[in-house]
Amino acid sequence: MPSPTHPRVRIFLRAAIIALFAFAAVVAAEPPKAAPVKIFFDTDMETDCDDAGALAVLHALADRGECEILATVVSVRDPNSAATVDAINAYYGRPNLPLGMVKGAGVLEKSKYVSHIAADFPHRVKSADDVPDATLTYRDVLEKQPDQSVTIVTVGYLTNLKNLLELPAKDGHPSGLDLIQSKVARWVCMGGNFIGSPPQDDLKLGNVNFQRDSASALYVIHHWPVPIVFVGREIGSVPSGLTVGESLAKTPSDNPVRMAYFHYFGAQKSRHVADFVTTLYAVRGLRDYWDIESAGFMDLHPNMTFEWQPATDRHQSYLLKKLRDGQPNDRYIESILDELLTQPPHR
Repeated sequence: MPSPTHPRVRIFLRAAIIALFAFAAVVAAEPPKAAPVKIFFDTDMETDCDDAGALAVLHALADRGECEILATVVSVRDPNSAATVDAINAYYGRPNLPLGMVKGAGVLEKSKYVSHIAADFPHRVKSADDVPDATLTYRDVLEKQPDQSVTIVTVGYLTNLKNLLELPAKDGHPSGLDLIQSKVARWVCMGGNFIGSPPQDDLKLGNVNFQRDSASALYVIHHWPVPIVFVGREIGSVPSGLTVGESLAKTPSDNPVRMAYFHYFGAQKSRHVADFVTTLYAVRGLRDYWDIESAGFMDLHPNMTFEWQPATDRHQSYLLKKLRDGQPNDRYIESILDELLTQPPHR
């Protein structure tokens, strides 16, 4: 065996040391990887299948290490909606995510797909009694999080957030308002139609996430204490024209998201992506996907129309479409969403 002073050994050691320093320099030059975004996901999962697609996108982003899903709750009173959320979570290998649903007054609409998913896929929900009150799920999950760390995403009604805002301090637990102020960094809300300059909502286009529980929408938007980013329907629904979903036919038949779209249409078709883009923005931010308008606030009226009023101190924003190579970037956004929607689970 050559001694450490042998010329060949010295050359080898010198090369190894140089390589080690070079590797260390490369590692040091790389930017630190961003911490996963902590997401609390609140969906109606009832009248439209794009809620199922948005939850699939969220799981795909979590599988890539871009976000951590803290909890998934539904803003409706149908236990089949909660069961559908639970079935999708289980399919993506997260069967024990905290779950919740509206208890008491709330929206209940006929769904084309949730009863099928609840009947055909494994989940934990045998009845509404098996699902905790979403307000308490918010409380219990938020209490455990670092300060100003959580992004709340709503792609449905604002019933749960109203109940959280009104939750009193009790039995050593802080009030819902205190929890929001201490734990929530921002709320990303799918709702509104930001048409014109300055934008004004148009009831002809519809605004169901606000309209079906208008009392909750009015209260929450006027009392929410931390930053809000609105994602209007013009970004991913009417009149944007973005659609995704037909490619789910290429995924396995045991995919509950694929079957949600199938039962919604009676065939495998694409649907608008309003809830998708809300979810994608909440995790990835603007990137080269969108721009943002921040100088103002939503002046929401009881009839659910609004004007965007100028202000610099209200911490409200809304997304704007962005051009890519001088053209609308719709097909680019669709390709990103389609890739995430059809990404196999990392179970």
